Amino acid sequence: MIRQIRARLAFTTVSGYLLLLIVLPVGAIFTQAFSHGIGDFLSAITQPIGLAALGLTVRMALITAVINGITGTIVAFVLVRFRLPGRQLLNAIVDLPFAIPTTVSGLMLIFLYGPTSPLGTWLAAHGVKIIYSPFAILLAMVIVTFPYTIRSVQPLLEELDPRMEEAAWTLGAQQTRVFRSILLPVMWPGITTGCSLCFSRALSEFGAVVMVAGNIPMHTQVSAYYLYGLLENYDSQGAASVSVVLLAISFFALLYQLFATRRVTRNQSKRVRLGELELGR
Repeated sequence: MIRQIRARLAFTTVSGYLLLLIVLPVGAIFTQAFSHGIGDFLSAITQPIGLAALGLTVRMALITAVINGITGTIVAFVLVRFRLPGRQLLNAIVDLPFAIPTTVSGLMLIFLYGPTSPLGTWLAAHGVKIIYSPFAILLAMVIVTFPYTIRSVQPLLEELDPRMEEAAWTLGAQQTRVFRSILLPVMWPGITTGCSLCFSRALSEFGAVVMVAGNIPMHTQVSAYYLYGLLENYDSQGAASVSVVLLAISFFALLYQLFATRRVTRNQSKRVRLGELELGR
């Protein structure tokens, strides 16, 4: 009886917490987006400037996910498998983007690549402009989302028994086969999770991007700043409509990540067995 009461109390507490922090705010966004009907919603999300901002944001977020998916996996592998000097310090530096305010991250890029900095002046003399360009947006997104893939892949590598790889090498397997048959199935759930988090986080990034993008419509204006501009102009329905689109994109990215992770986790042991059979041939 007491156990049932505790379970119900825990369920009520968690449900109420999620209701207040997630369900009700999301419901308010949808209510405002469709407050004037489906026609006004479609009109708000099909404005040329808004579509250009959304296209730029999605492209930069996808590229960010790919870059951090690759580099984050490599960094995680190095931190786990190699005993480097200052390894603990490097491990702590990885989390710096979590601790640094995003506006500060943007300022760092301005001070490094801005037109008045030594590096920025040298780049400008060679016809390269970084700040207030799409490349600056990409840099800001990569910096802000850098730790996600690392922290998703690192625990999986730490739990992997090195003896599995040693057994494969003893049987004469090459590095590529060991990676494909043993390492990749183990890391893949973390890679997909990290890429999904990078994409969703980059999609909504505001602070760092607004510092380096310049907010030039049809060129460097991202969806987050376009949404903010609508809100400043008292177009709350338009801002909510754009928010719904961003929420939907992030939701589908999350669904893909959950599906891919579940599928790989379900087949992981099967793939490892097949890999062991291949190694034994």
